[in-house]
Amino acid sequence: IGLGNGVGYFIDSTALFLLDFYFTRGFAYGLQEEKRSMQNVITAAEWIAHCLSRFDLDSAETAITTSPLPPPLHDAFTNILQNLHSYKPYLPQSCLQKDDNDKHSSSKSSCSSEGNHSTRSSFLSESMISDLDKRRRTEKKRISYTVSNLLGSHEFVAGNAEAYTSRFTSYITAVVGTVSAHKGVVGVVVGDHVHASFNAVKRCAGHAKSSVEAMVAVRDALVCQCIGVVSGVSSGDAHCGPLGSRELMTFCAIGKTVVAASAMERF
Repeated sequence: IGLGNGVGYFIDSTALFLLDFYFTRGFAYGLQEEKRSMQNVITAAEWIAHCLSRFDLDSAETAITTSPLPPPLHDAFTNILQNLHSYKPYLPQSCLQKDDNDKHSSSKSSCSSEGNHSTRSSFLSESMISDLDKRRRTEKKRISYTVSNLLGSHEFVAGNAEAYTSRFTSYITAVVGTVSAHKGVVGVVVGDHVHASFNAVKRCAGHAKSSVEAMVAVRDALVCQCIGVVSGVSSGDAHCGPLGSRELMTFCAIGKTVVAASAMERF
């Protein structure tokens, strides 16, 4: 009887131990899975934030759609993405088309891995902002500069405003698309004048040839729509870089090359 009670006690203790072991292991496994799930959310959120900060909206939209985000975070990112889609056309291309290997690019502030979409983010402190302020200076470069002008604008504005709007839209679409395809960057649009630079914002090997080919392509694209355009092209040295204040910053190209391109457009 005593032996039977001892064996029974041993079996009961062993059973309780095994139950406690499996319960503890299951609880730990659950915590581990929750931790892994949370890490996946953090990694996805950091990658989406990285894409949004670089205005890579297509990658951000794909990540938002496919990532395991909680509903509130998903909705917040979706709203931000929609707002950026609205704002992006109004931002200067000099901000959106910088070289990935530019020494002042965002590679210093974030490091991404395409394999697992992980990114190491950092926020700008006051000391970093002060350091960036000191770097706002121009750099002498060999560039090509173009100035395009839509012909017949005054006549169209005085006549049919709707027809002019359609004509202007076709003109801007042709210039921006063609300049980008030839590795140039549209800097500013003043009235019906479009200024673009090659090898100023981002590297463009053979920028002189590319700038001429771009303007010829713009003319050929618009002539079939009965839209006239005249362009001036010049190559040479210019001082390029961001100028302004914290309230208003713009990328500038300054020098005789810019003046020459504007003069050639007028003549």
